[in-house]
Amino acid sequence: ALYIADRKKKEVAYPIHNHDVYELNFVEHAAGVRRVVGDSIEVIGDYDLVLITSPKLEHVWEQYHCKSSEVREITVQFHFGLNDEFFEKTPFTNIRHMLNEARKGLVFPQPAIMRVYTMLDSLSKIQDRFEALMQFLKILHILSQSEGVRTLATTSYAKVVIGA
Repeated sequence: ALYIADRKKKEVAYPIHNHDVYELNFVEHAAGVRRVVGDSIEVIGDYDLVLITSPKLEHVWEQYHCKSSEVREITVQFHFGLNDEFFEKTPFTNIRHMLNEARKGLVFPQPAIMRVYTMLDSLSKIQDRFEALMQFLKILHILSQSEGVRTLATTSYAKVVIGA
């Protein structure tokens, strides 16, 4: 299952939350927004892309010092991944590793964001759900090969067991 929301906002206002689904969250025109993922608190630039795969990891994007009235947020929530036998297959090794690391929250650097920007930008417009899923898997594949990706929450805060 794949849920895609593409929203334009005048302000960023969500309560801190967590959920059972995995989430890839992209934000643009959001310089000054404060992102909280677990015990990581950062003020973001114009673009932000974060992957979260832990049902216990609280997260929020807050208005903070953002002056933009044209913030765009693309949220993709999905139910497949770490526990699916499908992702145990060799072609998905990098994606599986990335999803595992994303239990602490992963933030992607600007070059990685730019590599998937066009695909993210068009994802919500794809009517055929199969095609949308294929494009999303391609996005995950590209992101899983990106350099400079870093985790957000500390291992202890995210309650991640090393090697699990």
